[in-house]
Amino acid sequence: MTIRDYTSKDKEACIEVFKSNCPKFFDESELDLFIKWLNHQENPDSGYQSPTYTNSEKDAYYVIETPENGIVACGGFYITTDSNEARLAWGMVHGNFHKHGYGKILYEHRYKKIKATWPNRIITLGTSQHTYPFYEKMGMCVTNMVKQGYGPDLDRYDMQQQ
Repeated sequence: MTIRDYTSKDKEACIEVFKSNCPKFFDESELDLFIKWLNHQENPDSGYQSPTYTNSEKDAYYVIETPENGIVACGGFYITTDSNEARLAWGMVHGNFHKHGYGKILYEHRYKKIKATWPNRIITLGTSQHTYPFYEKMGMCVTNMVKQGYGPDLDRYDMQQQ
């Protein structure tokens, strides 16, 4: 298993990881926003914007790859310029590989990367009712919940590291 920086050659595999998690974990309408995030990773001047992302001083995106299965997970973060947040972004494990420990490995990798350079930043994220219990196990707590915040069947849970 390897954890490495995302490159443009990973785009289709990451899109496949996203699609494997629809519609339970992501609303299909979010695919366009995810593709824009990947394009932004390839070209930081592409002007990526989202409800939580306006400007950042650093963006990072990673993939977990295995020799036998290729890319099984991907996820990143960004460091905000207008608050004291390090926000986890677009973390996901391919639907065929849930419950194999890749989510924990991906979370720990991003956590260590953030804390090594920005130790005083508060780690935050938005997730759904299906994954917030996982992040609670990682030491995060719910700060807000919005019914149908991501789509008709996806509530948004805002969380931060305790």
